[in-house]
Amino acid sequence: MQNRLLFKLATISMVCNLSLVALQSQAADKNIVNATATYGLDDNPHQLSAENKPDEAINFLKGDFKLAANLFEILDVKAQVTKTQYDDDPRADRYTGSAELRLKDQFAIGEANFKYQIAADYQFEDKTYVNKRTGFVGVFAGESIADRYDYDQQTYFAELIYMQNSIFEYGASYQQRSKSFEELEIPGLSNLDYDHQKFTAGFEYKASDLGRFFMNGSFTQREYLDRRGRDLETSLEVLGTDLFYNYATLNLGYIYRPNQDTRWRYTYNYEERRDTVTGYYNATGGFLGISAVHRISDYQFLSAGVKYLKFSLVNQVESQVDPNATPDTFEDDQRERQGATINLGYEWILATLYETNLAVYVELEHSNFEHIDDFYTHEKSSASLGIRWSAF
Repeated sequence: MQNRLLFKLATISMVCNLSLVALQSQAADKNIVNATATYGLDDNPHQLSAENKPDEAINFLKGDFKLAANLFEILDVKAQVTKTQYDDDPRADRYTGSAELRLKDQFAIGEANFKYQIAADYQFEDKTYVNKRTGFVGVFAGESIADRYDYDQQTYFAELIYMQNSIFEYGASYQQRSKSFEELEIPGLSNLDYDHQKFTAGFEYKASDLGRFFMNGSFTQREYLDRRGRDLETSLEVLGTDLFYNYATLNLGYIYRPNQDTRWRYTYNYEERRDTVTGYYNATGGFLGISAVHRISDYQFLSAGVKYLKFSLVNQVESQVDPNATPDTFEDDQRERQGATINLGYEWILATLYETNLAVYVELEHSNFEHIDDFYTHEKSSASLGIRWSAF
């Protein structure tokens, strides 16, 4: 645990130091320091069913610090740390961080113009796992699995885009990711660690000065490092197997800017997942989303969004939901879900001085998700008020 924490701090610290160096570079218009303090209310931080959710909304405080800078005009450096703390339920506390290096530039071969980017990204998250069926910290075989979903993640990414003209762009990218969850040495508990590689190809079409279409498709192969497939009829692990997922994904959308003050984004996503062992984890999913940002004045901004999501396990139907099952037999990360989330935000820049500004913002969010198992049906609302300071 101590080595893991030291690695996190060293990684974030290294990128922060690079960012601070870059803040002194000539590309000051691309640099930013952003600090946010938020107070809010959340009536269901663990996304529990009506039976297990809190009776009253819980107060929380959130602090967020971000550095973003450009070095030598081609290297973007970013680092961010966020800490959320709840007054009456420390199980809901969450600590996340990320650090990224991104090299991007353009070049030409004859009359053909290209742009590329190469990136390395590190992320971590610490949180407490609360079982949806009980409302208490997760337990397996009589032992706590509070850290079950804590993780460290490394991602490497490369993309090449061909700019045919001012109307069409075609791109292809490759992503390699390794995700490592907290190591819990409990016999019988599945290991969630995985490696995956993702190939994406797509295009963007500028329909007019007001809007552009985009579409891409991707294929992902995810390999679990020590996890078994499951039998379709018994749901028991199939000994001697290694679990693989193949994902096929389609994304398409339209970005519309009727004027300089307003921006709309419409997005559709569809994904199929195939379990290469028995098909027990086969699934389909996706979402439909609409978001908008509007500048009311030079110092006031309004944002809103709505998203409908659905995730369905193809070979697990209502008849397989066992009301007498113990919490040990359920994996919360694999449950079906469908529902919608709506959010509304407002920001007002109170003061500007040289290259800094101070703003207040309000955010409201509500979500409602249903499931054939009542323990995985939940409703959640939150409201927050924050102060944001940014510089450069």
